[in-house]
Amino acid sequence: MTKKRRVIETLKSLLIAALTCSAIWLAAASQLFGFLPDMIGSPVRGQGGAAAGGVRTQAVMPLRMAVISEEGCYAAQYGSGEVESLFNRTASLLNEALSGAGLPREVSARDWEQALLSAPGLYFDFQGDIPLQVLCGWLSGRENANLTDSACRLLLSAGSDGEVLLYYTGHGSDRFYACRAQLVSISHLRSAAEDVAANGAVFACWAADYAQLAADTLICAQTPEPRVFSAANPLTVEDEERLADLLNILSFPEGITTIYDTPEGRRIRSGNDTLTISRDGLLTLHSAAEDARYPAARTEGNGDLFAAAEGARALVAEITRPWRGDAGLYLQQVQQLDADSWQIRFYYVLDDTPVQVGQRGYAASVLVERGYITEVELQLRSYTPTEQTVLVLPERQAAAALTQINGRGGRLQLCYLDRGDSVQAVWIAQ
Repeated sequence: MTKKRRVIETLKSLLIAALTCSAIWLAAASQLFGFLPDMIGSPVRGQGGAAAGGVRTQAVMPLRMAVISEEGCYAAQYGSGEVESLFNRTASLLNEALSGAGLPREVSARDWEQALLSAPGLYFDFQGDIPLQVLCGWLSGRENANLTDSACRLLLSAGSDGEVLLYYTGHGSDRFYACRAQLVSISHLRSAAEDVAANGAVFACWAADYAQLAADTLICAQTPEPRVFSAANPLTVEDEERLADLLNILSFPEGITTIYDTPEGRRIRSGNDTLTISRDGLLTLHSAAEDARYPAARTEGNGDLFAAAEGARALVAEITRPWRGDAGLYLQQVQQLDADSWQIRFYYVLDDTPVQVGQRGYAASVLVERGYITEVELQLRSYTPTEQTVLVLPERQAAAALTQINGRGGRLQLCYLDRGDSVQAVWIAQ
């Protein structure tokens, strides 16, 4: 080995060591929510102008997307403003794929990776586990009875015989499925892929440098520069005007509503329903199902699961709409408790990036029983962009440091941590 080469290798080793030490310190300094156990943070720097990144209010909006063509890969993610634009151009294909999907079959991890390598293709990363019946219903208005699983990542890819296949996998799952997308033609998929030019993005399975990461980890050519947001509790217990607005949204009538203070905050009773608002903005609602105050109404062509998810989404969106600022909402998980009961969780999202609020992580957890919303736990937060960005590590170094911490790579992504007045993004591994 030449002297010059030895110097280069020594510098590389020192860099990795420094990154690892930094990552370990940061991991020890903070806790992440259960399914996102590791993080890497970075210093904050000033920014001359705030980056574009519109409000995300649709729970159906993916947080990351990629287009695979013969020329390479184009990716949109992390506050670039391109995710919504790309989804608007390709949502009709996803809608057709879900609406006309046949019965799924389990495929191997190798099949999934091969589909990621094949052109043309469209990749959708929803971060949370969305029941495909709900996703299909949100896009088209009607469920597809063939799709009974939940999925986090979906891929439209050309099959070997000229057909288009819909691949999908769940959050944290090592099982993969595929079904025929009978309403999508290969020409339409190819046309969508040819509409955008490759921007140097890759999947981890494309490059040896990212072998420690999950195969479908999406790596962009440019290092993200996520904005810093300020955060606040928008509803103090002393704010009578905003409290009145909230009670109006929740259909608590003035004449038969009792309001009193407790050591935890303010409590409001209306009939058999109770609303508690803590001093840090945690809203807890208990509603008696027989009062039918919050029905999760069924719509034609959709079943109880869709009604539960849509009813929960509509109520949480309406409660948070006046106050959440730049944040959107996305569906993270639907857990079936019994034949007609579901626990449904939503997260805030800023610039196509999930937000962990405190130790709970989620923005809202909603219980739907027998067609009615009976419990809501919701952390009210308001987010405003600042003139700062976070200088995060390039993804290659972040992946190397995470591997040094936990001996594995996982799936690298950004996450905002809401621990107080300032909200900053860090790298995490799922």
